[in-house]
Amino acid sequence: MARYNCSDGEDLDAIYGAIKAAQDEKERPSLIRIKTHIGWHSPKQDNPAVHGAPLSEEEARATKKALGFPEDRAFYIPEDALKHFRKAVEKGKRLEQEWNEMFEEYRKKYPELASQFERFIKGEMPEDWDRDLPVYTDTSKKIATRSASGETLNRLAEKIPNLIGGSADLASSNKVVLKGKGDFYCDSPSGRNIHFGIREHAMGAVVNGMALHGGVMPFGATFFVFSDYMRASVRLSALMGIHSIFVYTHDSIGVGEDGPTHQPVEHLMSFRVMP
Repeated sequence: MARYNCSDGEDLDAIYGAIKAAQDEKERPSLIRIKTHIGWHSPKQDNPAVHGAPLSEEEARATKKALGFPEDRAFYIPEDALKHFRKAVEKGKRLEQEWNEMFEEYRKKYPELASQFERFIKGEMPEDWDRDLPVYTDTSKKIATRSASGETLNRLAEKIPNLIGGSADLASSNKVVLKGKGDFYCDSPSGRNIHFGIREHAMGAVVNGMALHGGVMPFGATFFVFSDYMRASVRLSALMGIHSIFVYTHDSIGVGEDGPTHQPVEHLMSFRVMP
């Protein structure tokens, strides 16, 4: 492993140099170690107390003095910093104009796809997306709920072209494979089956990010007991009110062959108390 040490966390040139060296290293993984001080330049520097409580008025004045800021200003942005921030406004306008011009050219060539893209971004559902969905009323025929879920998901995927997602390495068990929709990779971005791997928390975070970006209807699936690993992601999706879809299978004591560690008897109750 290649190691790069930055003894001064405020030395931006040294940090940039370490990042550049790490990018140039092609054979080994890189670790960049940066030393910083909590509560830098405040009377509580290197004291964990600064993490849990705000500075007093006297401590704030002392910190401003140490940093060379006006002590009597409650909110202060140095003029040089403000000028630098303002550059983002012009840059943003230019990038937005370039995007709009590019999209208008795209619309001329592909009007239907352009309209579809705009509907996706607005979050509009296709007309009759919920028509002719599977109905399970014949009690004489047994079907696992995950299988019924998988059949319904595939029917929805035919009608909702921006429905995309996958599983934490349990797709065949969760029954969430979108048949005939291909796999999503960097060299095949048109695929709609994502292989998240055994990383539930990251899967939940990725689904949240896709939902917040817009344009797609994302889902992630795993065994219900493994929702423990993605609780922070699920809680954030609930608090943000976003359209993340989480598919959980193998609930409760019915998962007999997998043993007591795979019997999520308390998880549904804990989910119900989540805001």
